[in-house]
Amino acid sequence: MTKEELLSKTQDSIDKLEAKLKSLKEKRIDESQKAIDHVRAAIDDLEEKLAKAKAKAKEIAEAGDDTWDEMKESLESGWNEASSKLEESWNSLTSTVKSFFS
Repeated sequence: MTKEELLSKTQDSIDKLEAKLKSLKEKRIDESQKAIDHVRAAIDDLEEKLAKAKAKAKEIAEAGDDTWDEMKESLESGWNEASSKLEESWNSLTSTVKSFFS
């Protein structure tokens, strides 16, 4: 995978998750304060992981062409780990929200 392909993949994932998170934040949840606090904590966790993913994407973008080959495996592995954690957090958050409406 080229640097540009990996960077495009990371940015697409980040953009999609940011849109989902924004949509979720805009929804009103008519639940108990405890439920709202639980959702807010899950959103905070997701935002933290999203910030780490953005930092990894920035690291990929800033990798010089002369060091790309040396860093490629490490950066791809780092992105895959960050992406996996984001997906896990998103799934946990949506499960939590769904449980309030069940």
